[in-house]
Amino acid sequence: MTKIFKRAAAGVMALAMCAGLTGCYSENKTWAVKSGDSTLPIGGYIYYLSSAYSEAAGKVGTGSEVLKADLDGQSATEWVKSKAMDYLYSYCYVNQKFNELGLALDEEELDSVDYVTDSMWSYYREPFENMGIAESSFEEAYSVYNAKLSKLLGVMYGKGGEMELSEEEMHDYYTEEYVYYRYMSVGLTTTDEEGNSTDMDDDEKAGIKEYLEDQAELVNSGRADLDTVSGNYSALHGTEPDLNAPMAYKRDNLSSVFTDALEPLKNGGAAFAETTTRYYIVQRLDIEEDFKALIEDESRVTGLLTEMKAEDFSQYTIDQGRTMDVEINQSAINGINPSKVANVMGKNGVSSAESSESSGGASSQTESSESSESSASSESAESSESE
Repeated sequence: MTKIFKRAAAGVMALAMCAGLTGCYSENKTWAVKSGDSTLPIGGYIYYLSSAYSEAAGKVGTGSEVLKADLDGQSATEWVKSKAMDYLYSYCYVNQKFNELGLALDEEELDSVDYVTDSMWSYYREPFENMGIAESSFEEAYSVYNAKLSKLLGVMYGKGGEMELSEEEMHDYYTEEYVYYRYMSVGLTTTDEEGNSTDMDDDEKAGIKEYLEDQAELVNSGRADLDTVSGNYSALHGTEPDLNAPMAYKRDNLSSVFTDALEPLKNGGAAFAETTTRYYIVQRLDIEEDFKALIEDESRVTGLLTEMKAEDFSQYTIDQGRTMDVEINQSAINGINPSKVANVMGKNGVSSAESSESSGGASSQTESSESSESSASSESAESSESE
């Protein structure tokens, strides 16, 4: 009887110790991790597993079975599970730090969470549900998490934050990476009385080109600006050209047509440029003026900080999460085999672009700098730029 009592007491003590340790087992397999007031449902972990699998599929490449491959010196199965745990640790840190700093999502951010969830779920409901991911789990693991991550990054790297980036650092990055400009463009077609569109002949194109080259020189001499040039063109030709508002755009993403025309110009200078379907007058503007506007716009500052620090901050949240005292439901996690995800998403690798789409286009980390660029920029370039 004494031995039985001692064993029972030891069992109670073990359970008490387990409550404070990572990796404890639970018969309740509905949740994956608990940290403070936050509990991630097991469906959230499955989503992270699917995101990790999608990333692995992009690395493996088309035609190879993902889970039979090796990645970074380990089996793809272990790589996927490890990556999913990284996302789990990041989730824990983001929630803990978000609460510690007394942050909250405002009404606009909550509306965005709802919109993202509804949009993604309407498209990916079937594969997600087949993997065991409920809509509420997806919203918590992706939509809410990313909204908090974005806000947390802005606070921690922003003015007064514990990882604050100086205005000088932002200035140097922005003025080096971006070009500020505007343009006017005209299409190389004409419309007859019946509304039919036809291509201009070579003589018509030559006349338009010569006229626009002359107008660019008027801008360079200070005798006209693009607004005046646009009005002159409308009066002379009876059609209104496209006149874009000033915009900042990342140099690496700018069309070579614009890059070649803008690079030699000084601030205020203009040049003629052309594609097979349009003629342009492009004018380089002072990036310093746009940076002054950016630094006064909180949303643009956050976009720029995200672009500069998203990758570093993502890894930081993972590293910090690993040091936290969190309760991981190991029995529930061990019960989810990556092969279940592979059966739904496809066993063979795909291209990087396809792998992003196959997981709902949804990385569990901060969105790429390309997507944040539009919020850092004064305006995105229109599609006509690449024509």
